[in-house]
Amino acid sequence: MLSLPRATLAASALIPAILLGTTGPAVAATNTLSITAVNRSGAKVAVTATVVSLATSQEYRVRTGTKRKLPKGNYAVLASIGSLNTSTTLGGKTVKVSGASKLTIDARHGKLVRLGLSPAVSGLESTVDAEICSNTGGGADSEVQSWGDATRPLYVIPTASKKIAFAAMGTWTDRSGSTDAYATLYRTTGVPSTPSRTFARSKLATMTVDSRRGPAGTNYSDVAVQPTHQGCGSYLYGSLANTDRPTTTKIHLSPGRWDIRGDLSAGAKNGQTWAIGGYTTTRTVAAGKSYFVRYFGAAWGPGFHVPMTYQGRISYPLDDMFTDPAFSGLNGNYGGAAGDKSKATLKFGGKVVKTAYDKGFGQDGPSLEYKVKKAGWYTLTNSAQRYYPEITFPKGMLSTASTVTYRFHAKPNTSVLSPVSAVQQVPAGLNGYNHAKAGSSTNVALRINRHLLWGDVKKGAAPKLKSLTTKASFDGGKTWKTAPVKKIGGVWTAVVKNPGSGAVSLRTRATYTNTGYTEVTVYRAYGIG
Repeated sequence: MLSLPRATLAASALIPAILLGTTGPAVAATNTLSITAVNRSGAKVAVTATVVSLATSQEYRVRTGTKRKLPKGNYAVLASIGSLNTSTTLGGKTVKVSGASKLTIDARHGKLVRLGLSPAVSGLESTVDAEICSNTGGGADSEVQSWGDATRPLYVIPTASKKIAFAAMGTWTDRSGSTDAYATLYRTTGVPSTPSRTFARSKLATMTVDSRRGPAGTNYSDVAVQPTHQGCGSYLYGSLANTDRPTTTKIHLSPGRWDIRGDLSAGAKNGQTWAIGGYTTTRTVAAGKSYFVRYFGAAWGPGFHVPMTYQGRISYPLDDMFTDPAFSGLNGNYGGAAGDKSKATLKFGGKVVKTAYDKGFGQDGPSLEYKVKKAGWYTLTNSAQRYYPEITFPKGMLSTASTVTYRFHAKPNTSVLSPVSAVQQVPAGLNGYNHAKAGSSTNVALRINRHLLWGDVKKGAAPKLKSLTTKASFDGGKTWKTAPVKKIGGVWTAVVKNPGSGAVSLRTRATYTNTGYTEVTVYRAYGIG
């Protein structure tokens, strides 16, 4: 027995008992959560659950079989439980954490997720991807997801809680890109007791995806879809085709908002397969309606960025030199798929006052920046080449180099978009490899646009067009021939008489009444044969 010194005992005897119980800070109660997961065979299994505060949306990772300290409050608990690699069950429950709280998620309560088409389709691979989400109302909900197919069923545990959301996406495809494919989305608040739905094919939208070859830096592309909205289901992804050939795929979609994606992959020199970019268009589709999108068209060249003066400094991004004209970052179209490097110069009074470089990978947001010292006319030129040292570009690649020149007036201490426009050259009538027939004529639409894409600056008045000229080269830019320009269907169009073989480079100059101009050049804009 431990005995206290006599002096200590005497001192403690003098302290009233009531003071001993009320002095000093109170000891905070410990609130913990213990989670047990049971698979479909009835065995306890180890999983890591996602635990989300319903008050703050704070997310925690909690391992089963452990006591995790948490702030007192209400939580959503999300888990994915596997059963001997033969099936997966998703479960979501709510729990109040106060003191020593416990929760069991039992996969034996899971119901099979079934998505179907009516009439049914045959000869296509069918998969289902699903996720359960916390539904805190904060717009940044957490999720847990998994997938299933004919040999690996997917289950989800029903719940009436409105703090748990559910989404499932079904896909049907043979992945060739030449056969009709299907994608449907089913979303609920709470998880229904029968998490299944059949979609009438007559109530689906049809999206035709024309995926071409030539300028992308690789022959392999993936056609994919992804639901896009705020809430559960936005992380689901369906790959519908992967091929090295041009394809025209009809994708039948349930009504709603979707990302339609053209993703690119290439074999790297280290033997790995790399994702090297891609383009996405966001579309809202309606039942029975038809839509169209084309990926990897011809004449990748300078994008919609034009120089601007921001707080007295001329600023121009250098990494926008190989853009598919259909994907500009406007109207829900965005992406990028071309490695490059470039050199830019800025001249004033005939002398170079600034030089800047885009050195390729590893350089974050390269741009030309120059403080305007004198008002006057400046000429900015950026010349770029395709550059991706980790991969080998395909033989006969198109859009191998591009150049843009802007002549514009700038003043010190201003913040305004330069009085010039962007110019895109869009050839029509090409085949899936972006080739025209030998000896034919190609109409090249000349799109003149002026957009303030970023920056806290004034847009200012658009320059008035004085003239528009286009030249074509059939020898890689050594010599140039003038192509007639006229309006066709209200659009300025250059009519190019094609050679018997090789490739066509394009150069267009838009000259303004203020004596400024924009000139763009795309080498090997499209092929012949």
